[in-house]
Amino acid sequence: MRIPNNPDEREAFYLDLMYKCSVSHEERRADYSSLRSFYLFGNDASAPPAIFNKIYPHIDQLSSFLYSAETTRFSIDIGASVSSMEQKRIPVLIKALHDEWQNSNADQVFSTALNWALCYNSTFIKLVVNDGIHPYMVEPSAMGVLREDAQYTDRQEAIMQTYYITRSELYSRLYSHPKRDSIIKRVSASQHPEQSAIPEGLDRIMTSQIDPTMYGNVNLDLGGINRYKARVSEDTIMMQELWVWNDDTKDYQVVTIAEPQVLIYDRPGESLFLKGECPFIQVCPDPQYDYFWGQSEVQRLVFLQQMRNKRIEEILELLERQVNPPTAISGFTGILDEKNFALNRAGGLLASDMPNARVDRLPPNIPNDLYESVREIDLMFAEVSGISNVLSGRGETGVRSSGHASQLARLGSSRAKKRALVTEDALEKVATLYLKLMQAYDNKHFFDDDGNKFIAAQFTNDFVVKVDAHSNSPIFTEDLRDLAFNLFKAQAIDRASLIDLLEPPMKQMLLDRLKAQEAKMAMQAPVLPGQAPSAEGA
Repeated sequence: MRIPNNPDEREAFYLDLMYKCSVSHEERRADYSSLRSFYLFGNDASAPPAIFNKIYPHIDQLSSFLYSAETTRFSIDIGASVSSMEQKRIPVLIKALHDEWQNSNADQVFSTALNWALCYNSTFIKLVVNDGIHPYMVEPSAMGVLREDAQYTDRQEAIMQTYYITRSELYSRLYSHPKRDSIIKRVSASQHPEQSAIPEGLDRIMTSQIDPTMYGNVNLDLGGINRYKARVSEDTIMMQELWVWNDDTKDYQVVTIAEPQVLIYDRPGESLFLKGECPFIQVCPDPQYDYFWGQSEVQRLVFLQQMRNKRIEEILELLERQVNPPTAISGFTGILDEKNFALNRAGGLLASDMPNARVDRLPPNIPNDLYESVREIDLMFAEVSGISNVLSGRGETGVRSSGHASQLARLGSSRAKKRALVTEDALEKVATLYLKLMQAYDNKHFFDDDGNKFIAAQFTNDFVVKVDAHSNSPIFTEDLRDLAFNLFKAQAIDRASLIDLLEPPMKQMLLDRLKAQEAKMAMQAPVLPGQAPSAEGA
């Protein structure tokens, strides 16, 4: 994209791009608010929470199949043209990458991003470099792209993030800006409860509104519930950060604008991140080829949850009528409410001198398969996301052995595996950027297998970080264990490699003990005349 050089034209160009990137913001924000309510409470924001929210545990179970922070480990693949000498640096760089990954809480940030990506349709992980690597989850309502009909962030010419910051924090961040004082005077700060001028309780019960006069019926629960919405009393400033691809520099141009349209920064992306790289990584478990944001898993479950809510309410009403059935009173005179109160009261007494007086209870008939329809709806939940009974830990009809159950689980997990591989791509992108940032900003010294000292910047740039053996998903764990033991039985790997593949607790201690044991056995082994000492301890 060609960026004008004239300052006025340049600023107008940036403002026009920001408008185009935010064209669907309000529409998507309303959709995300509804999806969030169904995810957390099993019902829309205008209705009370569901008696049982089936969506939340279902999404929680699905995300556990797609990503496990505990078992995920990485490997580094180098290009075909790279010297084999670089292989000696890979093990220590993998360990350094794992340390940085754990220390920065990237595993938990990615897990949270995946959960909410299943709720909305996408989330983003933004990597910020400031005395280390800091990952942040960004919800899709705060993001905008130039073309929503194209996939992938690296195919977007412009990407925009909206965030809020306090005036004091902005003043602190502009410590080296030559126009700090004038910028602080020009920006406007106010409270931003995500831009709703209507009180939160009222916007869920209004049937119509003509500002400033409001019409509608109020049916407000004064007790209320915790809607998990943050309260910020401090005035904040709306900030917009635009990343535009600059054809002249072959890098992103980063523009920061504060409300109301105060241009703060216009600088190359290399000064903030990496040359030619975007810090936003999209997490989208259900991509769609012609819609950038992808599909929402919760959206597929909304109608099933509504059907389940309705059926549960009908069952509870039926049971309530069974406990306290309707009553038919005939032949009595006087106030019927008093007689009905006497009938439904412990020790109540009702008498009449009318010869034809009678009281009939009319309890409903309770079918034997009262909850059968609810179970069918729950099966529909599982069918939507491809989670079979075997994967859920429940039994299956006709299973006769553990081998049979394992085979069914392997075949039944194909849909979940497909989505786990999509999630794995985003995970590998984040890990690859982690190692590139370590090369650019970390001067820590390492030692390769031969004891030579080096830093990450001396490692080749022709590499990709991969998720080792699909370890991000627990679905692949059993297959990996079987493969590791089969390789060991075939003597294709030694005991140390077996430990590396299985990743047991206290792995490093086990490797050190195995190394000491092999060295001890090598010293004790007799050496026959004319035979070289054996270095194999396995």
